[in-house]
Amino acid sequence: MTPVIAFFNQKGGTAKTTSTLNVGAALAERGCRVLALDLDPQASLTMALGIDVARLESSVYDLLVEEPLPLAEVVVPTRIAGLDLVPSHPDLAAAELELLNALERERRLAHALAAAEPLPYDYVLIDSPPALNILSVNILVAATALVIPIEPHPLSLMVLRRLFETVNRVRRLNPRLTVLGFLPTKVHHSSRLVADMLATLQERFPELPLLPSIPLSVKGAEAVAEHTSILQYQPRSPLAAAYRQAAATIAEMVGSASRV
Repeated sequence: MTPVIAFFNQKGGTAKTTSTLNVGAALAERGCRVLALDLDPQASLTMALGIDVARLESSVYDLLVEEPLPLAEVVVPTRIAGLDLVPSHPDLAAAELELLNALERERRLAHALAAAEPLPYDYVLIDSPPALNILSVNILVAATALVIPIEPHPLSLMVLRRLFETVNRVRRLNPRLTVLGFLPTKVHHSSRLVADMLATLQERFPELPLLPSIPLSVKGAEAVAEHTSILQYQPRSPLAAAYRQAAATIAEMVGSASRV
């Protein structure tokens, strides 16, 4: 079964979209076939990959409605070799209301992925919205693993309790769900605050590893402005190297989990 890895944190500004994009590109660079799903109504990942939302004939919204389209009909190629996308659309914001009274509303995404098995991909990556709502629950029910991007800032640590409360409740619906660890993002390595926050994170959650840190860099935003990943934009940059390390670690962790 294809691993479904969600980059999940209800707090905004933690680089979920950038991490989904660049980890996906790094996995594709390793020769893997990757499918990214944009589950954020803001469609940031979709736009970052240069896809015109106004011209889309279908989107991830069409996987969640009453008579869903097959997954293959929603997938679009990207300019990054090996990386395909299920794009988002602002219509996805309406799914919250439309799913209120729907049967098995929290399993719509899981059903869409299961109906497409065996998937022609080595990894499925999900970019999550900055909220805890029915879209988030769909992600948690469909995912096999979570990566939690987190900015080492006091406010980021304050919201973690609610996040894990939600994850633990959803495990009743999806007992296979695992948390791979925290992905520190926007890390200023010379900052004492960053070091203190990362130490606090390890102290509070000793069972969850810290993945390779992603440095604070304007280059990631520059890559997005060019509608590509940092691996294509500046392949030899420290930011690209960090995402390659993160992708390699995630691949190893997912591989180890599948062998247990």
